[in-house]
Amino acid sequence: MREFKLKATQFLNSGEEVVILKYGKPIAVLSPVEEKSPGALLLELRGVLKEAGISKEEVLGILGEVRKEVYRS
Repeated sequence: MREFKLKATQFLNSGEEVVILKYGKPIAVLSPVEEKSPGALLLELRGVLKEAGISKEEVLGILGEVRKEVYRS
């Protein structure tokens, strides 16, 4: 963990998966988000929704409505 703190930017810019150890035991894995992957799109969407002031509850309600509409047909 100490090494990660000292070299965080270097690790994150490497584009490789990084396993973070605490006292020699893995505690976290950081992996790059591929451009236009579902994960990247969801992260971008989260930022847009947060900026627009849309709450988690509102998002879940909208998703529920869309799910009903999609699976009805």
